[in-house]
Amino acid sequence: MTSASVMGLGDPEKFGDFLFNSKLYMALETSFGKQIEAAFVGQYPIQATQKWTDAPEKVAEFAELNGLNREERAQQRIGSVWREIDRSCVVGNRRYMTSIKSGPNTINDTQVAGMTAAILNNYQAWMAETTKTYPHVDQLDIVLGLTYGTDRTTNNKENQILVKLLQQGFVEEDAGTKPGVLIDHATHRVRVYRCIGRDFWAFIGQPDAPDTTQYVFLEVLLALSKALGQGIAAADLEMRINAKLQHLALALTKLKFPRNSLPEWVRDDFTENQLFWFATAMTAFYDEGI
Repeated sequence: MTSASVMGLGDPEKFGDFLFNSKLYMALETSFGKQIEAAFVGQYPIQATQKWTDAPEKVAEFAELNGLNREERAQQRIGSVWREIDRSCVVGNRRYMTSIKSGPNTINDTQVAGMTAAILNNYQAWMAETTKTYPHVDQLDIVLGLTYGTDRTTNNKENQILVKLLQQGFVEEDAGTKPGVLIDHATHRVRVYRCIGRDFWAFIGQPDAPDTTQYVFLEVLLALSKALGQGIAAADLEMRINAKLQHLALALTKLKFPRNSLPEWVRDDFTENQLFWFATAMTAFYDEGI
């Protein structure tokens, strides 16, 4: 009530603007996450014969919907077994599947319920289809991934999914050495856990050895920074003014890399604007100053 009063949400027009802008922000973040997923995830793992791709079972399932109109496809997708799985890959005798969310506040209560139900209702089918498609595979990891953020900055919804799974057939694999990693109680062949920000990109870089690929998020941010720098250069006047205002605000907090502290190839290949975007993006992966 206090927030509504301060923000003037008693005015129908202001309330309408508030709802629209909130929905627009969520849509933009989702769209951004999908583009990041499409542009970068498929470049990895670094050492594997198979890269991250759409699950072949999901591709086949959606192919069966060809010829239906939009409403009919949407109705059929409600019961999709593979709807919550965005990417899949196989390394050794283990298959990794991930549901990718763009950021730390993307998951809401409705999605918590939907994702929990999807895992509980389908993990046995996912395991069965996995062994059918990949006869040498006998282990399955299901990973909730956030492309940026930290443990402290999430809205905790991904943890709520894990807590709900603990109440319905999953147990913690090893609280001492693998906190937050769940395993199905019946077969011990299916694991579920979350990866956020730097840990997510390390997982994408090499899911069976993420400790060796902690730098992958830097590769992604450098590429993203160069793209953003080029996009701003071609933007309209209003967007460029807003970008300069951002530069000014962040300059006041001394958010800047001394050029001499950077590798030579970065100094030579990245403009000041691109380094600004890189430094800005870096803050989303740390709880304290970089």
